Amino acid sequence: MRSKRLIGAWVAATFAVLGIVGAATAASPNETTVVYDDFQAAGGYTLSNYAAKWSNLYGLGDMGTTCPDGFTPAKGDTRSFAGGTFYIDDAPFTCSLDFSVFDHLKYIAFSNQTFAVPQKGSLTFASDIAAQTPGTQIGRVVHGTYGPPGSYPNGPPYASTVFEGQQAGAVMNMINFETGQLFDWFISGNRAFTLIERLPSSVTGNTTDPSSPSWVGPDQMYTQIIDEFAITPGVTHHVAITYTRGTGNGNSTVEYFLDGSRVSKVKNVGVPLDRQPGQKYTGIYPSFGPGEDLRSELNSFTIGHGTFSLLDAFPFQWGWTPPWLGPPTCDPLWPDICALSVSIPISERLFGQGARAHFDNFTVTTESH
Repeated sequence: MRSKRLIGAWVAATFAVLGIVGAATAASPNETTVVYDDFQAAGGYTLSNYAAKWSNLYGLGDMGTTCPDGFTPAKGDTRSFAGGTFYIDDAPFTCSLDFSVFDHLKYIAFSNQTFAVPQKGSLTFASDIAAQTPGTQIGRVVHGTYGPPGSYPNGPPYASTVFEGQQAGAVMNMINFETGQLFDWFISGNRAFTLIERLPSSVTGNTTDPSSPSWVGPDQMYTQIIDEFAITPGVTHHVAITYTRGTGNGNSTVEYFLDGSRVSKVKNVGVPLDRQPGQKYTGIYPSFGPGEDLRSELNSFTIGHGTFSLLDAFPFQWGWTPPWLGPPTCDPLWPDICALSVSIPISERLFGQGARAHFDNFTVTTESH
């Protein structure tokens, strides 16, 4: 882990910030860094300290007593702060759901504080992550059938080879809930990838009215892996995501850094990678529409962290009603999108894989230009 002694000395040299932020410093008159959480507290850091800074908006997932389906036993709470880091043992994964993105969230927590983006400038979230992902398999192929959620095996066959990090990963998220725009780091045992996506309104709940300017549907939503690469296993990696906004239309970029080096950059945030000529892109997953420039709308972001899988086929059963409300029905306005739905059985979603991860030193840097 990154030296607590060095971090502690740096924090001691800064001044305290009221409320939820721990400490702040300015590298220049226009730049300020705050330590959001280093999992240190007088008398020892506990779940109460954690709850003061992080919320589980979608429940505890694997860390609960039952899974989100309401009847499958979950792992139970393994969260720990021994050694001055946040540690979670989520191996193997226990919860799964064949609907929407809810299989992806094994455990996720979001910062209780939201951080503003300068009108012209940048916002950076950074943290240290050390991950092991036992049970993942090189060249793993996920099988399912085309059809509504819960319909497997009653449909044409589907198969896809998935990255190690799609099988299991520790993640840091940078999300704007108002628009659904999201930037992710996925760290697994031997590999990592950078991801950009815009979540639909059916996931964020920002509006239920398709006529609203805030509504996000097939033309705007996308989930795409930018770069995937090998990392040094068994060590702590420092990850960072920087969103930068300028004054001109289209002047909106996100950059991803690993151990101090930039590894990915995306321009025109809100426009899918495959709609931008020359943009680096793994090909996972193609978009359905042009997206839109979000420069004027991305005014703040929230930090997230947790354990994930990403085994589904995009668009993640968008357009279908939840199976627990009765037989799934398709949105009549989007039959072509509904036809791309893939049902994947639990045996293909949970095959003994999981994630054990340490998280530490969440910082937020704001720079005005």
